[in-house]
Amino acid sequence: MKILDRYIYKKLIVYLVVILPSVSFVTVLAELIELLRKIKEFNVLNILMYAFYKIPEKVYLILPVSVVIVLVLLARDFVNSREIYPILLNGISLRELSKKIVVFSFFISLLQISNLELILPKAEKNAEKIYRHLKHKDEVEKNLIAFNTWITLDKKTFMYFDILDFESKTGKNIVIIKLDKEFKPVFRIEGKNFFIGEKKIVISSGKVVDLKNPFNFQISSFKTYPFFTELNVKEFKKLIEVKKPTSLMELYKTGKVAEKYGYPSSYYWSKFYSKLSTVISPFILAFTIYPFVWKLRKENLLLIVVMVLVYWYGTGFITSLAEGNVVPYFFIFSVDIVYLFIGFLFLRKLYFVEF
Repeated sequence: MKILDRYIYKKLIVYLVVILPSVSFVTVLAELIELLRKIKEFNVLNILMYAFYKIPEKVYLILPVSVVIVLVLLARDFVNSREIYPILLNGISLRELSKKIVVFSFFISLLQISNLELILPKAEKNAEKIYRHLKHKDEVEKNLIAFNTWITLDKKTFMYFDILDFESKTGKNIVIIKLDKEFKPVFRIEGKNFFIGEKKIVISSGKVVDLKNPFNFQISSFKTYPFFTELNVKEFKKLIEVKKPTSLMELYKTGKVAEKYGYPSSYYWSKFYSKLSTVISPFILAFTIYPFVWKLRKENLLLIVVMVLVYWYGTGFITSLAEGNVVPYFFIFSVDIVYLFIGFLFLRKLYFVEF
């Protein structure tokens, strides 16, 4: 690694190490003030542990903006100390320096996804437990039960139940309907009780309606009826258990399970693509903002602030549209594409202007 490269990376890391904890501390402190208004038990140790477990979430949200602040400070430092002149006089252009920024922002994106996948999910669960304890809302562990639910068994077979106990795999009031190629009902089973076994659902005390056409159907009662199908109870249970998936992997798995059983999956997929956009946001923002940090006039600094705000609110707005199925999920990346285009456009015309 060249001496200049080491010098630049050292400055970037030092700025980041100073800025990130400082801003994170302020945001955690603001959340603690809000927490103190809600809790019913003042326990200093639990409050400090809650603050500790909230740090990964704050870092995840603040890290992309911190990269922008670091770039502004680096450019201002190089200009104020006159270090930019020997760099330029030795034939190293600002476009050449941008390669170091790209490498640095890529490293930050790796930190983002590592935090999101390995640290944040566990920290969020621990913070939630402490929060519930402070509010005296500790839950006694009990069997998970689903109520009044339609699920998809396959593309043309659907199941409804009033109650399903995941521990015993038993339930009450089940209805299974099969459709033909034209999505007309051809077969219906209903029963008072059911048990989910391996590759079959055992239904008791019910009746079967075999409908070949509106004028040719048969109705028969039964005490026990095995309906052979594949229903993974453990997999379906996870869909009910997961209230707020945090990591990309949790969102992906939950979205897949939701699609399989006919649950609305737009929430999970929109959040998945939104978080993926946040993972690459340090790279996107650094690449786009870089051409503007070397023109350190007030209007340029204001423009940088506006661009960061537009990026976050624009991505959030499109995410909400994707959640409502108004636009496809991959449209969430449209803001990233626009910002990359802006970065390429201004990087080609980049030249150093001090004043």
